[in-house]
Amino acid sequence: MLDNLKILFQIYYQPSRAFSAALDRGSLVFAAAAAVLVSLPMSAAIGIVPLAVLFVPAAIAIIAAWDVLGSTGVALRRDFAPLLICALMAAAAAFLPVALASLLGRFLLASPLTPVVLISAGAAALLYFLFLAIFALRAVTGTSAAHAAGAVGGGLAATVLGYFAYGTIGHFLYFLASPLVLICLFMLWRPDFSSLTSGLRSRQNFRRMLEASTLNPRDADAQYQLGLIYQQRHNYTEAMARFQKAVEIDPTEPGPHHQLGRIAREQGRYADAQRHLEACAALDDKHESSEIWRDLGATNLELGHTELALAQLEKYAQRREYDAEGQYWLGLVYKRLNRSAEAREAFERAIEAGSTAPPHRRRYTARWLKLARTELRR
Repeated sequence: MLDNLKILFQIYYQPSRAFSAALDRGSLVFAAAAAVLVSLPMSAAIGIVPLAVLFVPAAIAIIAAWDVLGSTGVALRRDFAPLLICALMAAAAAFLPVALASLLGRFLLASPLTPVVLISAGAAALLYFLFLAIFALRAVTGTSAAHAAGAVGGGLAATVLGYFAYGTIGHFLYFLASPLVLICLFMLWRPDFSSLTSGLRSRQNFRRMLEASTLNPRDADAQYQLGLIYQQRHNYTEAMARFQKAVEIDPTEPGPHHQLGRIAREQGRYADAQRHLEACAALDDKHESSEIWRDLGATNLELGHTELALAQLEKYAQRREYDAEGQYWLGLVYKRLNRSAEAREAFERAIEAGSTAPPHRRRYTARWLKLARTELRR
């Protein structure tokens, strides 16, 4: 109970870490109860149902198609309960100030909020919820901020359309209130209901097992695996702590150095990134199918070490010619060196590699495909 309350209030100042904690230790019952209690002063408890029935499934379906995460059915079984608990927590956090203001005006000031003020506050809370939902979706699926924002917008559109559809055909649904019908539907769909909630249980159980493994002071791999989980959720503070711990336990393991370098690059700390990536390359010249040289070359390009970046990226291109990201960075190096023909050729190879990538890789290649096309137009 107290842990879930802490997670709820942490959303206000550390949303990424809060939603990561909700996935690890959160209670779906607590999240639903908090959302319902917060909505009661505004007489909007029914809003919880569209959130679970429309918003969350629509957002998952959009991300599954956009990022090629598998079929919609598989994605729903895997991500429905995790995203639902995060969405309910986000709704409770977003509307809590409005609920408190409504109660304050009703019981302490003896002057309930006017409809205009209540509607304006509710609209602001809704916008804040959508903002928090982007963090929630990123924590659950690991998608980019742009894709998460698009999926949240799609979930909102599906919810609005659902309200209009309910206003048209809602009277046909009253027969579902029959106890006999409800029992029959529950028995028919019970396996599906169980599978929808299994995603959260499996995530939490897996995390607990990894956490238990970290009790062994010499198990660097457990720390590394936990770091990968936090990194996928964009919870970089926890991820870096786990990777650093793995390095302390086993300095000869290249993986933690590589991931620390990648996080440092994403945060714009290129000198730190260079240090970690060079340590990884020294330990394993072919780490992650030689991607270490691509990341190291891109980092040195950002630092202005163009000739060094050229040598590293050409080395990577010799080993993996059809990698969209590697060809894009190589094209940028050629461009900076005024080798226009070679730059054009590298960008064209990046486009070809991105266009012909298998479906499960297009989530990662789409960005480099777009950037390479932009460079060619320039």
